[in-house]
Amino acid sequence: MSLDFITGFPTTTSGHDAILVVIDKFSKMGHFILTHTTSCTEETAKLFVRYIISQHSIPTTLISDRDPKFTSKFWKELMSLLGTKLAMSYAYHPQTDSQTERLNQIVEQLLRAACKDEISKWDLHLPILEFAYNDATHTAAGQTSFFLCYSRHPLTPQKTTCPAVGGELNSISRVQSKFKNLTRN
Repeated sequence: MSLDFITGFPTTTSGHDAILVVIDKFSKMGHFILTHTTSCTEETAKLFVRYIISQHSIPTTLISDRDPKFTSKFWKELMSLLGTKLAMSYAYHPQTDSQTERLNQIVEQLLRAACKDEISKWDLHLPILEFAYNDATHTAAGQTSFFLCYSRHPLTPQKTTCPAVGGELNSISRVQSKFKNLTRN
């Protein structure tokens, strides 16, 4: 896994002005975690545990840039206790962590497209943009991140729409039963 911050966003009404971006190197699963530039190392660690470790387990290796939050004594000790090897990218050499840098660009492009008229509410768009990113087929993997992580494709509105079934279904229970059968396939 690797992680990085995207900063420079206008502060939203919820107080967010940054995103902690985490990407799983195998599945390309991306997580876009709302935060703020003034968050301390301990707050960042709590976000990491809440959103990453809880869903993916403890990573064996974690690649990051040399942000002070990731080079602090607290962060190093936490990763050591977890058994996670820290790998720092070299200064002025972002190619060390090119996947995260590329994902940062994608997140910024998605936000620009989604928030043309509501730049102060960019944080409200982030969860659905994360979902869209993880449900897109990645050329390197040949699959979606969602499928690689969960061995199934997520349900989306077009996948859950029940086709016209005609007059044979005249009770709610039958419709619900048919719907369940359709969504299993």
